[in-house]
Amino acid sequence: MRWIGRFVAYVWHMSRTSWVTAHEDLRPRSAASGLVLFLFLMFFIAGLLLVLLGVDLNSVDLWLGDHAHQLDAVGSAVFRLVCGFILAMCALLVGGGLWQRFVTPRREVDDEDRIGLGAIIVAALIGYFAWFGVVG
Repeated sequence: MRWIGRFVAYVWHMSRTSWVTAHEDLRPRSAASGLVLFLFLMFFIAGLLLVLLGVDLNSVDLWLGDHAHQLDAVGSAVFRLVCGFILAMCALLVGGGLWQRFVTPRREVDDEDRIGLGAIIVAALIGYFAWFGVVG
């Protein structure tokens, strides 16, 4: 199965170093042009494989349209789970940092091993935005 990873890496490298642009507003060999070209090539290859296997792309489009609500619900649930995990990690980091600063005596934890105040503040900010992703 390594050939799939090598193939994707080859398409990524080719799209990043190609002078071909997928849109006239994008500069060739820019990061945005490479990303758009990579996505175009991957979807083109997937569509070509589906057509070669006998799948009608119109029926695939109709199936996706019929199941859009279920796919949206699954995507929203996965997004909320990821935001909840991020929120939990931020809460642990903030709680552990505050515990180290105010409860644990300084002589028990080396200064190098302490969670810094900047990390606590950044984790609190990230957790704040993750909270809105959870309760949405």
